[in-house]
Amino acid sequence: MRQVVAVLIAVAVLGPTAQAVGVPNCPDLEVLESDSEVSAETLRNLLLCFCKSLDKGKVAISCYFGSNLDHLKRSTDAVKNASLTTSHISIQHMEFGSEGLPKFGILAPSLESLDIRECPGREPLKIPNDAFVGVEQTLRNLTIHACNLPTIPEPLNTLENLDTLALPNNKLETLYVESFKNKKQLSYLDLSGNFINGAESEAFTPLTSLESLVIGEHNFMNESVLEEIGRLKALKFLDLTRADGIFEPPMSLFDDIPQLESLKLSGCSIASLEPGQFAVLKKLQELDLRVNLIENITAYAFDGLENLHRLSLAGNYIAKLEPEVFFGLSKINEIDLGWNEIKNVPETAFKPVVETLKILKMRHNPISSLPSTGLTKLEQLTLMECDFTEIDGNLLKDFPNLQELDIGLCKISKISEDAFEVQKDTLKKLDLRRNQLKTIPKDLLKNLAKLESLDVSKNPYLCDAELSNFIFAVEDRHHAVEQGTSNFTVLSSNETVCDRPYSMRDQPLLALDTNDLQPYDESIDTTTVAPKTESKAEAEAEVESATPLKIPDLFIGSETNETLFKEEPRRNVYDLSKTDDTKSVYNEKSWRREPVAKWEEPRRDLLASIPIGLEPILFCSPHIVFVFLFRQVPPKMDGNMIKEPNSPMYLTGSYALPITIGVIAIISIIIIVAVVLFLKKNRKIGADDVKKEESKSAKIEDGMVEIELDSNPASHNTSAGPR
Repeated sequence: MRQVVAVLIAVAVLGPTAQAVGVPNCPDLEVLESDSEVSAETLRNLLLCFCKSLDKGKVAISCYFGSNLDHLKRSTDAVKNASLTTSHISIQHMEFGSEGLPKFGILAPSLESLDIRECPGREPLKIPNDAFVGVEQTLRNLTIHACNLPTIPEPLNTLENLDTLALPNNKLETLYVESFKNKKQLSYLDLSGNFINGAESEAFTPLTSLESLVIGEHNFMNESVLEEIGRLKALKFLDLTRADGIFEPPMSLFDDIPQLESLKLSGCSIASLEPGQFAVLKKLQELDLRVNLIENITAYAFDGLENLHRLSLAGNYIAKLEPEVFFGLSKINEIDLGWNEIKNVPETAFKPVVETLKILKMRHNPISSLPSTGLTKLEQLTLMECDFTEIDGNLLKDFPNLQELDIGLCKISKISEDAFEVQKDTLKKLDLRRNQLKTIPKDLLKNLAKLESLDVSKNPYLCDAELSNFIFAVEDRHHAVEQGTSNFTVLSSNETVCDRPYSMRDQPLLALDTNDLQPYDESIDTTTVAPKTESKAEAEAEVESATPLKIPDLFIGSETNETLFKEEPRRNVYDLSKTDDTKSVYNEKSWRREPVAKWEEPRRDLLASIPIGLEPILFCSPHIVFVFLFRQVPPKMDGNMIKEPNSPMYLTGSYALPITIGVIAIISIIIIVAVVLFLKKNRKIGADDVKKEESKSAKIEDGMVEIELDSNPASHNTSAGPR
């Protein structure tokens, strides 16, 4: 069963792709997925290592959860028997046993890529010294992910031809001199997600060809680590995402590696950017500063980055853009300022980049208008989740080359007829989803002849006659697509639905019959369904098919049906915690209460007859007096008959008086006895006050302090005895 589940999971992960010729006795998951005649016996005996044929007689083996070394060996044997070569092996969550990794030189002598992920247990993955014997010259790519490695294994020193080495999410702490021995060919190194907090001198010296280094994810960037990174003179790509210890751009490091082309400092703790901090990085093309603590960016902060193409400042706390903040970015193509706190955009904010900027992202900022920015070359603009309420002709007038506009999740309720006049020949993608639109301009699609993608979903549309123009325009575009003269798609059409009138709520716009769209009259729009009209014959047939209602006979006394006209008491609450027998609960006969005067008059007489001397006792016990004087005793059922209150079976006023007096007398005696005992005790306490004053002390018993508190502080300065 475990193997079957693993197979199904693996099938879901890979998904459908083009089929390839399989290896006998080592199925390809893609072929297996398309085979509907696989028997249960085949699945039970199925290997959990699968073979996929590649080009030039090469095979990639993938082993999934539940597989073991025997499955891997049988798969490689199947490849050999088919006169093919195992070039790639991927292992996920495999139990290797106490011996650790197998001898890959025997299993796959021509192995080029090995990927080991998510080793089970907490013990470090054991790598024998002979694990890579025989593949030293062929192995190019090695990944060991989340296998609890405390150090870089020594057997890796023999892999001289490695091109990529990834050791993320292990438990590395220190980078030693011997860690990267014989790695002159290495061009990519991933050490992210470890616990690195130091490096020995010259640790990175052998990495003379390293171009990409990923060393963030909570590794601590102290001086020793930064110094070793500075030795990488061929480095072009440096990823310090979520690295610890970075509170400002490491300018000393930049001085050592001015050749950088891509720098990622996202998720660090940088609070501000000062002029010239990146000036030495003349070749930098991409700078990622997302999700830091940046509040202020001074003018000329990016001066010197003359080759920068992409700048991301999203997810910070920027509230103001200085006029010259982007000075020096002479080749910038994309700026991302999303998820900040920008309320106003100065007219001169983008003046240094008006000739080159093509992509501007301002998502999730509290801006409600755009000034004349001069960004005439802009092709893509993102204003999603801002505070815009209307799109008029002035909002987008500065963007004649705009091709993509995303202004969804705002508060837009109106679009003017000339809103996209400037973009009528350029706009290809328009996103207006989740706004407050009730209608769409009738000539929107007519004016946007080049539009290829439109999303107007999840708006509260008023489906009236005015909206029919939009529906006709969409149908015309679809006909043009069928004829091959244009390309047009309405995204999320099933979520583009009516909100009013209520009779059409949640109906897709594009599925409506335009003949049903009428001028909207709010005064007659209602959630109440119109009454159904039916013929006389239909009504008679419905009456004949109905189940007859029978009312049981209900009696008071033995001869009348007055119960039908009496007040119906509220039914007791059905308590699920007491019973689950609904039949017995609802079959129990209920009793009906007589008029109040008939039941309460005897008790009023009884209350008036209580002796005056007992009134204080009544105040001492109001609950008991209330119960005995005013409790209504429900009549008792005798078959289908309800007995009257004056029946001999019930307690009437003549019995209630002596019983009530007796109860009050008993309570009076108890209260008198209690008062006498209290007075005696009080005298005794008063006589002992002096002695207690002399002997009062703190007692310590078993670690607890017991403090005796005097109940009458005034007695400290008075004589003992009751007052």
